[in-house]
Amino acid sequence: MSIRLINMNLKQILNLKKTRKERGMSQMTLSRLCDTTTNYIGQIEMGRRIPSFDKIEQIAAVLEIPANKLFECEEKEEKRDKLKAKLYLEKLPNKVRNEIIRHLVDSIKKEVDASFNLQNY
Repeated sequence: MSIRLINMNLKQILNLKKTRKERGMSQMTLSRLCDTTTNYIGQIEMGRRIPSFDKIEQIAAVLEIPANKLFECEEKEEKRDKLKAKLYLEKLPNKVRNEIIRHLVDSIKKEVDASFNLQNY
């Protein structure tokens, strides 16, 4: 397995950016409180650097969260959000749901048509 692939997986798993933003903290503030650089925090958030366990614990302490919260899988959150949306849509009256679907299909058709026109087929 390549280092790049490992970093991509870590980026998907390590939710530092999301958690930091939820806490209303800038990269600069987090880096200052963790005695590191803004560049280092940014590289962690982009999956270009892999922090040590000690650094993960330090970051979590600064964010005032358990370290394992940084490793919560976003897929679970995305699935939960999609399920909420699905349940919401299912509760809508058929007329409203059909209008939403019609609007989405029309928008998709316009984008597809526009992409073909740009390519001059």
